[in-house]
Amino acid sequence: MVYADLHIHTLASDGSLAPVSVLEQAKKNGLKAISFTDHESLYGYYQACDYAHELALDLLPGIEMVTSIKGREIHLLGYNFDPYSPVLTSALQTICQERNLLARKVIQRLQTLGFNVSWEEALKLIPTGGVLGKNHILQLLRQAGYIQEPAQTIEFLRCYLSPGGLAYIPYEGNPLPRAIALIHAANGVAVLAHPGLIRDERLLRSILEEDIDGVEVFYYYLGDGRKDTIRYFYRLAVERGFLITGGTDFHGIYTPVAMGSMGISAGMVKRLKDFKEAPVRV
Repeated sequence: MVYADLHIHTLASDGSLAPVSVLEQAKKNGLKAISFTDHESLYGYYQACDYAHELALDLLPGIEMVTSIKGREIHLLGYNFDPYSPVLTSALQTICQERNLLARKVIQRLQTLGFNVSWEEALKLIPTGGVLGKNHILQLLRQAGYIQEPAQTIEFLRCYLSPGGLAYIPYEGNPLPRAIALIHAANGVAVLAHPGLIRDERLLRSILEEDIDGVEVFYYYLGDGRKDTIRYFYRLAVERGFLITGGTDFHGIYTPVAMGSMGISAGMVKRLKDFKEAPVRV
């Protein structure tokens, strides 16, 4: 049974549920520990940490950051850091501002491509202190009638918002080494998110040579190869002495995944929490 789902998004970034509602659903689903890994935002944690204590849920400070290395977008997870670290919180404010400026350019590209969407409407979707992400842009397109079914969502992501897409603009303001350093400066643990999505062995090897602490082994990959991918990264993590984390990448109604359907054991959570006291890397 899954003890902890450590990859969850709330309304503080691009999830569909408020932080408090996520806690209540996690409790209902039998989880003992979770982490809000909102994009470049800690607002969900700030809003819900007291209530998590009331529910006897272990809410680990968490975050997901868009980073870049060798011209590729890579996502980094941070855990168990000081959520009030001035170094981290100051950097996150700057990153949010930069990413929202970039998001405006993405909206402009969509307009050029013939989509009747406005920045004024997009502004209404930006979470307090957060970032306008891909799910928000997809929501904007749903509201305008361009997306009406799940298959269209996937196709739109592929054609327009994913790397190589017609409206995609890479964010290069937070290189991977800097992002790792920010997590470490807040006394946290830096983890490579959903490594099975990288699909470039040479790039993966380069990333693993950076100062990361762990790998998100257990992840709800879509498709038939999920078990093989998980086994591959489990072996890799064990061989290299990395911490093992996992979760669903839950976004509420925006993803066809149930919270807690993927995650890690109590022992893995303890190992993550104890990491700074007794490093496990070799």
